[in-house]
Amino acid sequence: MGFFNNNPVIEFFHRITRKPSTIAMWVFAGLICSSTFYLMFMSSPTIDFNSKSKKKNDK
Repeated sequence: MGFFNNNPVIEFFHRITRKPSTIAMWVFAGLICSSTFYLMFMSSPTIDFNSKSKKKNDK
């Protein structure tokens, strides 16, 4: 029984089972932050080949 007394891992999983909405909130926030970080710093810039401002007949 000493394993279950004051064990932070057991307490963490106990909190998850009591309030799963809190974990879902942190997962969602982490997903938003990581995707924003990826788009800002890791992705390469794209080139728009179909821009409407450039036409063949423009002078």
